[in-house]
Amino acid sequence: MAGALTISRSLVDIFNTIETEGDINSKVKHVLGNELIRRLNRYELTVRSLEKKYGLSLKEFKKKGIVEKKGYSFEVENDLWEWESSEDGIKTVAAEIKQLRKA
Repeated sequence: MAGALTISRSLVDIFNTIETEGDINSKVKHVLGNELIRRLNRYELTVRSLEKKYGLSLKEFKKKGIVEKKGYSFEVENDLWEWESSEDGIKTVAAEIKQLRKA
């Protein structure tokens, strides 16, 4: 069971300015939902961009050994790291959105 939580008056005032409807919980939930959707969009954009750049899915990229074929260049290794992070981010944020909707 959650205990009382203290939020500074200045934060409450900001929420009341940007979110005019509902109580503080619904306002926080709405702002959190918007932030999670923004993050999800950013991760999805990164994945689409890398799929377009290489003409492959991440799974195909790994299976074909593109990092090795490109001589372990910084750019390709960095793309792989960013791609994997974005794929993981999509899964994580989707789960957080689902959890937030139940809250």
